[in-house]
Amino acid sequence: MTDLSRLLQESGTPEKRRFIADYIHDHSHEFESLLDSTFEYDEGLKGHILDIVDLLNSTLMVRVIEKAVMDDDVQTRIRGLQAAYRSRVDSVNVHVAQILMAEEEEFEARKWALHILGSTDPDYYSQMIRKMTRDRSEDLRLRKEAVFALTKIVNDKTVGTLCTLLGDSNVEIRRSGAWALSNVGAPESVSCLLAALDDEDEDVRDWAIRALRDMDDAHALQGLADAIHSSSPEEQVRMIRLVVERRSEVILRVIAELLGSQELDVRRTAAWALSVSPYPPAVPSLKTLLDDQDEQTREYARVALIRSGGLDPTELTLE
Repeated sequence: MTDLSRLLQESGTPEKRRFIADYIHDHSHEFESLLDSTFEYDEGLKGHILDIVDLLNSTLMVRVIEKAVMDDDVQTRIRGLQAAYRSRVDSVNVHVAQILMAEEEEFEARKWALHILGSTDPDYYSQMIRKMTRDRSEDLRLRKEAVFALTKIVNDKTVGTLCTLLGDSNVEIRRSGAWALSNVGAPESVSCLLAALDDEDEDVRDWAIRALRDMDDAHALQGLADAIHSSSPEEQVRMIRLVVERRSEVILRVIAELLGSQELDVRRTAAWALSVSPYPPAVPSLKTLLDDQDEQTREYARVALIRSGGLDPTELTLE
């Protein structure tokens, strides 16, 4: 056993690992010789080398990662892939792509392979990743990881793929697609997001609402306002709570219109929303609610009126 082998077996603390990395940098030839024999014969020492891989200079780091990613042991491969992702090493991308496409490979290995390819060479591998999101025979967990990867590869084809996912038979994929579009915020997705407002799943609808709400796009906001106006009372309550923070004229106007709803929960929620986001044009309708049968609605209306400039707070006492 060499001196370096003994040192590596003592890499239990950050301080010790930094010391070992410094030693390796001063004895690089010794390390390279040890590296070759370790990944061929010594299973135990591989883990110790991977413990200090992030502390090595770029040349030695790449050498360790290349050996780990191509190793026969799955846990070693996973640790090598994780290190490659952290350091954005792309020299083994051809092999990494083989790991991704190997259905018999462990999920964790395929997951890290996916994110390496998506982050180091998205232009080349984006088609592979898009195809994976649509493949219904693929591991559901990997499909969801692929959706996440696409949020970092934004282009027309990515947006088109994510929109396609909103029609997937698997609700988890539809949720992931709507979530991804809410992160991408592309105006090209407005039409498919508006269609997703009719999805049977509440989470899909919520992510679609958030996506439309957060876009700086008149078509998105008007479509969302129209959807709020035409929805069932129960859905109107949920939508108001999700959209009120947008403070858009279009959104606040439709909320103000709902102050006249026949449904108590809708009136109450609309009054609450305007107490959070003041809207002066709603003052006449809010004054009408001061005589509402529901005490909480009256209270929200008072606060909304004060914040909108429709009442002088010195003239009344808020309970």
